Amino acid sequence: MQRFSSIVLALALVLAPLCGCEPDAEAGDAHVHGQDDRGFVFLQPENEVHPSWVDLGEIELGDTRTASLKLLNAESHPIVVQSVLSGCSCTIPEVFYVDASGRKVAGDTRSTTKVLEVPAGATMEVHLRVDSRLSPVKNKDKLVIVRITTDDDTDPYVTLEARMKIVSSFQSLPPELDLRRVGVNAGASGTVEVAPIGDSGRALVGVAEAPPGVIAQVEPSTRIGTTTWLVTVKLEPPLAIGYQEHVLRLATTGDGGAGEGRPFELKLRWTGAPDVEMVPTRLLFLRDGATGREHAMTELFCHLQGQRVKIVRHELLGEHTDKLAVTIEPAAPDANGRSDRWRVTLDPKEALGALAVQGMLVIETDDAQFPKLEVPIVRRGS
Repeated sequence: MQRFSSIVLALALVLAPLCGCEPDAEAGDAHVHGQDDRGFVFLQPENEVHPSWVDLGEIELGDTRTASLKLLNAESHPIVVQSVLSGCSCTIPEVFYVDASGRKVAGDTRSTTKVLEVPAGATMEVHLRVDSRLSPVKNKDKLVIVRITTDDDTDPYVTLEARMKIVSSFQSLPPELDLRRVGVNAGASGTVEVAPIGDSGRALVGVAEAPPGVIAQVEPSTRIGTTTWLVTVKLEPPLAIGYQEHVLRLATTGDGGAGEGRPFELKLRWTGAPDVEMVPTRLLFLRDGATGREHAMTELFCHLQGQRVKIVRHELLGEHTDKLAVTIEPAAPDANGRSDRWRVTLDPKEALGALAVQGMLVIETDDAQFPKLEVPIVRRGS
């Protein structure tokens, strides 16, 4: 019997910590992170059990919404907020406190070492501004973690949880229209399909606003008995050289197909490029990890519809380029040997070891507009 009692006592001592129980503990002594008079303490939280939670509810796509939290510096010394990191670009944090004179002291959330120094006893406010247009997730419950790191010895980390649902009445497939590289005089076109989400009964009715040089049209379609809309976008040449990103705004109805609703925004992107170009723009030697083969490669592209060229001559310029072999291959050449795409490969004729190579590959074509193309050669010595 004595042995049985000893076993029971031992089990009780082992299980007590696992149950979160301590002898003579008061009911109010249970530790809640952020509520134990150490570091930052949440004031007037939305959820008493989980004071770091904020619920922004449903946010219609296109709207912005802000949630605020107040955190008291419960220490007897200042706390330095070292960084504030948001788990999603759609949620932008702002931190500040108001000093004794009523002046707002704002933190620099771009810093990774010192965002804000909060005096002892001061209340820091955290504003979380959600821009629904920047959220990659639509029509699903979404949780954004915001991590605050401080120099407090006892409680250095504060984790905020922002809960929301970005609601959209439409969804495009693909989500964005990327026309990739487009010749400046070639133009381009692409199509996405937009489908309704939910039972609001809203519909696309046309183009509300298109970027300069963009022609768009909306046509109804049917998929599995459901009305969808095909959105066709055309880029009118000439285009500017370089990366471009724009928004096409599509007109919609209100609920049930009546009235006017918020425009649905479709992101467009492309890169304006020369009509004939080499991609990549340089011949950089790389080693294949599987085969150990070292080579450099680029391709000639003709972006104009129906345009074809023939590479009639090439030349290697620069020190040590005589140790390289050039292979030039057309893709699907016509009867005259002209093609809209050519692959150019450089291979070492022998092992180059630590030898560094810098030079130029000069390519000549039979096209009067693009008679010569130059591609830098780079091999870093090892």
